[in-house]
Amino acid sequence: MINIRKARDTDVAKIRDLFAEVYGRNYPYTGFYDTEWLKKAVYDDNVLFLVMEEEDKIIATASMMLSAGALDDMIGEAGRLVATTDQRYRGKGLYVELTQALIEQTKDRVQFLMGEARTTHRGSQRILEELGWAVVGFEPMKYRVAQRESMAFYAKLQGMAWELRRNNPRVIPEVALLAQTALKNMKLPADIIVVDEKEGYPTGQTFEIEHLQEQIGLSSLLRIERGRVTNREIFGNFSLSYGFFRMATSNTYYLVAREGKAVVGAIGFVHDPIDQKVRILEMIEFNDAVKGYLLVAAERIAREKLNAVYQEVDVSAYSPKIQRTLERLGFVPIAYCPSMVFSNVERLDVIRMAKISCEYELGTMHLLDSSKEMKEIVEKGFENCMLGMQITDSTRKADLFLNVPEGELYHLARIARLRELPKGTELVRQDTDPDNLFILVHGKAKVIKNGQVVGLLQAGNVFGEMALVEKIRRTATVVLDEDSQVIEIDIQRLEHLMENRPRLGYSITRNLARSLSLKLHT
Repeated sequence: MINIRKARDTDVAKIRDLFAEVYGRNYPYTGFYDTEWLKKAVYDDNVLFLVMEEEDKIIATASMMLSAGALDDMIGEAGRLVATTDQRYRGKGLYVELTQALIEQTKDRVQFLMGEARTTHRGSQRILEELGWAVVGFEPMKYRVAQRESMAFYAKLQGMAWELRRNNPRVIPEVALLAQTALKNMKLPADIIVVDEKEGYPTGQTFEIEHLQEQIGLSSLLRIERGRVTNREIFGNFSLSYGFFRMATSNTYYLVAREGKAVVGAIGFVHDPIDQKVRILEMIEFNDAVKGYLLVAAERIAREKLNAVYQEVDVSAYSPKIQRTLERLGFVPIAYCPSMVFSNVERLDVIRMAKISCEYELGTMHLLDSSKEMKEIVEKGFENCMLGMQITDSTRKADLFLNVPEGELYHLARIARLRELPKGTELVRQDTDPDNLFILVHGKAKVIKNGQVVGLLQAGNVFGEMALVEKIRRTATVVLDEDSQVIEIDIQRLEHLMENRPRLGYSITRNLARSLSLKLHT
């Protein structure tokens, strides 16, 4: 007879053996093979751990984490549905029954259910869809198993989550299709308002920064949080107000920003060295300038010092500014979670955004049709983002755009076009009107004047920029000498951008003047 019940300490060795059967002995999360660690998980008040057994044999486990959000968010994260490889138990609906038991036993404590379904097989996707869960996102390359593995992200609302949802989220255009699809899948009205927020939070101002563990004025930071908690823009699985000791681990970081002696904000994030993953937990602040600075600082530390290849953050669907700020830093919307968190007397939609800093390679996946649709939406976002980041990185290195503020490079990338062109392509022709300038990203080109080669261009060189100074006909022809990658920028659009963004215009004009001066003296 098959039975479902809560796990006991006497089950720990059997649970360990089941994990070893399914994942093998080389699974990177070695805690699952540590009986003491498993015993703590079984007895954790914030985790419901169920087992399915037949006679004296455990054939499956499932768990629900009840601390995936703030205490009043009532979020449950279903996970660790681990089932025996014994084929006798397949196709009987047993694991659907186990997952349903998990939901039933937590329904009084949970209004937003979420779960990550593996993409290496369709089993967990089918179970969640059979139970009425809806796919609301796709998380590419999130976990490191044998290789980096992607997840289909599912959600389900229950209790008051339907009635308490705040209407009309405000999202940037890059989020719109993802949000509309998730709302459709959840059978909710697609009531988003698309806001073409162009700026995001400013990132140019600097502050003194230190780790929370190293500073004394903790009480002043707590006062900031008490004043800002009603305006949360970032959501995580614990908050500063839950206590300092929850954060006192080697893998949790809190960066504190100071202006003189005054604490003006902080940002918290947790590092998972096994998955090479960083998750931003929350941000508390006094003004917009420190928000931008803290986000930039956290992203840089995660990438450069912690070598994180996957960064993740959940943000408000009602704050286009923070969405745009993260999008400028290379984050892509990967999931849209309706009615996920609680605020005052209503529940808010949340956008999950992620940044990948390694080669984008998904490998073989087995997806249901709904998961395929979400994957295509998310992948298009990464394609556009990576192209924009590549253009930004190339323009950053070009002399003409040297020392252009980071936020301005974002706007420059939006008017640029990256082109792969074959050897022999004529980019500029002598005696024609100027219309574009070019940056040679990879490859080589010849400069030809009156039929004679008068110079060579290498990767990183800018040409055609003299049209910004004087609208005269081209003085030479430029032809690619090998297959090359070129960034093309329309002169009129650049001039318009320089007029509307004085800091960008000043930086380019100064660099152009320096270039002309060097040419006159050589």
